[in-house]
Amino acid sequence: MGESRHVSSMKVVLPGDLIMELPVKPVDTSENVFLGPGLRWKDGVVRATRPGILKKDSRNLYFIESHQKRYIPQKREFVVGTVIKNKGNSYLVDIGSHEPATISFLAFENASKKTRKDLRLGDLIYGQLLVANKDMEPELVCIDFYNRAVGMGTLPDGGLLFKVPLHVARSLVNPSNPFLLELGARLSFSIVVGFNGRVWVKAKNMADMTSVMHAVSLLECMSTEEALIKMHSVIDSVLSQCAVD
Repeated sequence: MGESRHVSSMKVVLPGDLIMELPVKPVDTSENVFLGPGLRWKDGVVRATRPGILKKDSRNLYFIESHQKRYIPQKREFVVGTVIKNKGNSYLVDIGSHEPATISFLAFENASKKTRKDLRLGDLIYGQLLVANKDMEPELVCIDFYNRAVGMGTLPDGGLLFKVPLHVARSLVNPSNPFLLELGARLSFSIVVGFNGRVWVKAKNMADMTSVMHAVSLLECMSTEEALIKMHSVIDSVLSQCAVD
């Protein structure tokens, strides 16, 4: 599911709050600060543009986590999208943002002009955003710097796709969050979580996939600790209902 990143919470902020001073606008290097959703640099300072919790991950990326539903594409983030159109040498992919992302047929492992990747409308893709800014349409790739898939690509048929709020998606991919480990001890499944709030799960039957979906949905209104306590009763309820149906 992409790279692991430790995320730490810092404080609650409101629009206009001063976050830090940065005399020079951040550039894309490993030594610098990276600004994610909810932050804006202007005149040497970084301020919040929306209310929420200021967080920082191990890549020195700062962002504000809030209960927003519209995804704002961010470079390097991993997302789950749906192919919606063929554009000749590329495809349009719905990732839940204000405009679809594009992906070249060459942006897959072992793809070439002779062995191009053919996608169908409705195919699900797990990829990484290579380009994401307000002046250009988002661009996806399913390979890393060494042209390896490393888990990215089209997702198998037979899975279940559902949506969660963006803050839930970010909490699920946090390696310090024990929720998926506990859920995996109860049910056997494969899961892919996109930073855009789309979650794909595949298990041996629909009852198990539905159970995973309902268990994950607990995080929308509960803390991780509360959801872990409630999780087993929710799974039992879903499985018993599916058995009756």
